[in-house]
Amino acid sequence: MPNAKIFGIGLAKTGTTSLNDAFAILGITSIGCPENIASIKRFEAATDGIVADRFEELDRTFPGSRFIYTARDRDSWLNSYTRYHGRKRSSLTGHADMTRHLYGTTGTERDILLAAFGRHEKHVFEYFRDRPDDLLVVDIVGGQCDWETLCKFLDKPVPDAPFPASNPKFTDNIFRHLLFYLGDPALVAKITRAPVNFLETLSIDSYSPAELLEEEPTKRGDRILVKSCKHFGSVTKASENLHLETDYLHAAMRRHKERKALRLKRKSTVLGKQLRKLRRLLTRKNTS
Repeated sequence: MPNAKIFGIGLAKTGTTSLNDAFAILGITSIGCPENIASIKRFEAATDGIVADRFEELDRTFPGSRFIYTARDRDSWLNSYTRYHGRKRSSLTGHADMTRHLYGTTGTERDILLAAFGRHEKHVFEYFRDRPDDLLVVDIVGGQCDWETLCKFLDKPVPDAPFPASNPKFTDNIFRHLLFYLGDPALVAKITRAPVNFLETLSIDSYSPAELLEEEPTKRGDRILVKSCKHFGSVTKASENLHLETDYLHAAMRRHKERKALRLKRKSTVLGKQLRKLRRLLTRKNTS
């Protein structure tokens, strides 16, 4: 069907970013956290935010669409969600209303959020109970997703690329590391854009710098290290201030650059498809 879409209807912090990255690798234009349903129309796929909150309406608006529910262990999800929302507030129009409707709160109350997690999952499974072919359930964060499973569902060839799985564990060690060596929450807030009140909740009393080096690199960590290099004026100066090897920082900058290139590729694919559509419309108009 020409209006059919692909929707990722898992809650925030369930691997939706990785799902969008997978779409980009497959050449599928996608949008994460769309502000409204109208903004979805020019994309082939959408995830997060109102997509999870209003998936029934999207099913009616775009008949024949396929849906992907990104599941996650609920305790792991709760820890990730509360840490994320303790640091950041969205500026998207209507985001607070959507969050309150979907989660029952705009805060981080444990019982309310766990109830919302279970309610949403039950809602998804009951809605698609008689349509199992329209729903794919994957656990990207838990490592229970691969190209074969996703591509079979989407009727796409399996790409020769690693699956962009999310880091299964979120820690605050990148923030602790900066606090440990810089000793000033206001300075760390300036570099990372994290709220000071969030940084002041982090304890560095038992922090060991080796903890950061032992972790798998994360997108957030790489972004903060790039910002640190910009703040100090060079990789060498950032290395001296943060007591990290220059090779470690260069590797973070390289991964960050690769991710930016992937996002640009996604955007250029969207623009290219829109341009081709416009050309076809103009050609039809000129020949009619």
